[in-house]
Amino acid sequence: MTVRKMREKRMLLFMPEYVMGGAETQFRYLIQYVERMGLKMDVVIEHCFHNYDPLLKQDAARMKHVRFYELCGYRNGQQDIVDDAVRHILVHMIKINYTVCLIYYVQDIALVPVLRSLGIRVVYSERVDAANITENLYWKKCLRYCEGVFANSMHAQKVLECVLGRKVGLIRNGKPFVEQLAKKAGREIRRCLIPARIVPHKNQMLTLQYLRKYPDFTGKFIFAGIVEDKEYQRKLLRFVSRFHLEERVEFLGYVEDMRVEYEKADLIILPSFSEGTPNVVLEAYAYGRPVIVSDIKAEREVVRDACLRFKPGIPDEMNKCIEYIGGLSDEAYSRMMEKNREFVLKNYNMDKMVRQFYKVLTEK
Repeated sequence: MTVRKMREKRMLLFMPEYVMGGAETQFRYLIQYVERMGLKMDVVIEHCFHNYDPLLKQDAARMKHVRFYELCGYRNGQQDIVDDAVRHILVHMIKINYTVCLIYYVQDIALVPVLRSLGIRVVYSERVDAANITENLYWKKCLRYCEGVFANSMHAQKVLECVLGRKVGLIRNGKPFVEQLAKKAGREIRRCLIPARIVPHKNQMLTLQYLRKYPDFTGKFIFAGIVEDKEYQRKLLRFVSRFHLEERVEFLGYVEDMRVEYEKADLIILPSFSEGTPNVVLEAYAYGRPVIVSDIKAEREVVRDACLRFKPGIPDEMNKCIEYIGGLSDEAYSRMMEKNREFVLKNYNMDKMVRQFYKVLTEK
């Protein structure tokens, strides 16, 4: 028996953080499925943005088949993250035969040549706007060495196939079944929820510009999401202070139980400049809350009503969407919520998503 055959076989997954945004939520579902199936997986958390994560500690303590390793790349920059990731693989390959590696964070595409040179199959799962990936020539070159490339929207699938000149799979996001929240009484919009990481491409600034331009709007804007870009957060806070918006906005940071915030919200707003499949929209649909979004291709796939989409740089267009929601009759509002929920249950099934990933990672 060869030394290679004696080594323990495990899958490998790289994540920038365990809790950060919609993509991390998706892959936590996959990790939970792998654990239930009794498969062996090493999950490497690179800590690109922060280093405190109680949920990671809890899951690491309770899982038997999935093992977690933490790097500290956020301290020293992306190159050190790559170096630490490679070091982890080389150290553990003495005892472990990593059969396949799943990556989704765009900077980790740089790991593909190293992984392939070590005989590890690589699967890349696109979780952001595909156009951003294909603008980097090195990332494009690395993607060609992946055994499998998968998009999470038809828009991204077409973009990647055109650029890479190869077939790209489609694995849609999955959402677990949740009970629909009680319908809000009346159409007055008093509390708007903006659930997204604080980072420029999420475009939270547009919502603040809206509040400045429409002082008669009596609602409050609630920002829920970790701070990924501290300078952008300071820019937002300076704007709030300069135009005296303190009483009209609230920054919650990371929220462990988003159901509570969805329940309190009258409207969900996603003003992003770029997105993959927007999990925020799917969550709002499942819970039974109205959503308005920026009019970008990735959003059109899930928000098909043009009255609910606005150009991401124009507060006046966002105002039209808000007025449209506020002007719906109770009957029209109820029909919209039911239709949205049915759309999620039919097209974004959690079991289907994890089974698709399971098949990709375990096939020879």
